[in-house]
Amino acid sequence: MESLETPAEQSAAPEMPLETPAQLPGDFESLMQRHAQMERQQRQNPESLNTETLRAFVAELQALSQSVTGEQRETLEAAQRRWIAFLELRKAMASNRRGGIPVWALMLITVAGMLAISLGITWMLRRDATPTVSPTQISLADLTPTGTLPGGGITQLATPTLEILPTPTPVFQVLPTVTPIPTPETTPEPTTEVTVTVAPTVAPYTDPSGDIASLAGGQAVSDPPVGLDSISCNVGGDTLVLRDALPPFTVEGAGDATRLTVWLKLAEPPPAQRALTYHWILALDVDGNAGTGRPRGAGYINPDLGTEVGAGVLFYPDGRAEPYFYIWDSAQGDWASGTRVPDLLQVTFTENRDAIALSFPIAELSAAIQDISGVTLDAAQLRGRIGTIASSDTVASIVDFCPDLP
Repeated sequence: MESLETPAEQSAAPEMPLETPAQLPGDFESLMQRHAQMERQQRQNPESLNTETLRAFVAELQALSQSVTGEQRETLEAAQRRWIAFLELRKAMASNRRGGIPVWALMLITVAGMLAISLGITWMLRRDATPTVSPTQISLADLTPTGTLPGGGITQLATPTLEILPTPTPVFQVLPTVTPIPTPETTPEPTTEVTVTVAPTVAPYTDPSGDIASLAGGQAVSDPPVGLDSISCNVGGDTLVLRDALPPFTVEGAGDATRLTVWLKLAEPPPAQRALTYHWILALDVDGNAGTGRPRGAGYINPDLGTEVGAGVLFYPDGRAEPYFYIWDSAQGDWASGTRVPDLLQVTFTENRDAIALSFPIAELSAAIQDISGVTLDAAQLRGRIGTIASSDTVASIVDFCPDLP
């Protein structure tokens, strides 16, 4: 599970106005069959769709929609909006490579495309009991390495073809770093109040100071931004998640055996006034088998592991925190998200955000992974990696992983 991606290079062919074909298609069913075939082609290889062909198909949909009524017309108009949104997204991405539009505009266009897709899928579900395959969704964490620098540095990143961001709604808890212990009252016959402190049976992993590098090239950064250097986490040096290593800050349910809590402590928090976006990212191999889940080497955070779970939080300069949670769909070979993934992620920050914890109920998490990924969660074999990334539109991504990459 992984993020901060740049849209893939796509053709920058000049845009032409839509033309209405001379003749209408034979019937409604044949046109919808072509619509389904083009959707499958888009999921498999979006760049293979010719822009002019798409414009002509949109014109056919528009022409036929004017000659029918009722549900057929609604379906044709939904399909028309779906392909117009795709064409606009392609055009926007091409413009963005030339410095045309900001990222927020791309996100608005993507949302419009998703609305159009949902209307088309609604009609298909009514017509046929067999569920359709949802459009390809690419995780914020879905970056593909194109090469590794000598000495085991961080891999060079290639860009995905399309980015569709889910909107999960996890529960936030902002808790103070230190909880004061109340002073016992003195009585004529004083009694001693005993507080039992549960000590972890395993020491957390200690991350070396100053081991911050560029995400794209792996070069060391001599003057990194504040709030990026991690000092400890409960992910061991062999990437094993140490479930008994309690966090050095207050996290509700951290010692509960029914929950999985992964935490990270920073040397200092991000500054209150900042221009950078901070990103905490977690990837988990839930069965310790590198041959299951997302293939190892397919992403920069777990080059040595398979990955079934991806989660994280984007922390923007304006103070907004945007969490996300993904599960690897083995049948589809991509990240599942949205309504297919239950709302399990609970995020806890310290008050000044110098530490973060990501927590899941183990029973519900295990059931979701089994259903979507086909893998059985083994708490004793959990492995993974957690990291902090800082970047902006003008500053290249800088990262500190805990533990470091192999």
